[in-house]
Amino acid sequence: MERAADFRRRQEQLEELAVEYFVAADAVDGINEDAEARIQKIRDEQAAAIAEAEAEAQAIIGRMLDTKVTRDEVAERLGIPVREVKRSKAKAEPDAESGDAETATTPTDADESGEQVDAHESYAA
Repeated sequence: MERAADFRRRQEQLEELAVEYFVAADAVDGINEDAEARIQKIRDEQAAAIAEAEAEAQAIIGRMLDTKVTRDEVAERLGIPVREVKRSKAKAEPDAESGDAETATTPTDADESGEQVDAHESYAA
């Protein structure tokens, strides 16, 4: 009789442990799902921040080109390949064509210091 009672207690203990295991396993799944959701949110924020910073960098390159320096000079000053400057200018041009007042500039014959500049200055291709 005592053996049967021991067997029954052991079976109940094993069932309780199995239930505890499944609760713990479900918790692991929940933790992983939560972590994946947070990781995705961080990746989305990262992508948005990168896009914003890249757009700002492109705009700065465009502003440098608007000062009537050559693409070669802009590339040299920034330590980037000239092809990056060309891409930046190409991206900025559609904005200017769409009539965006902030990106469109009007050429003048005087720079900010009031000195006359050569209106026929050549630009590197």
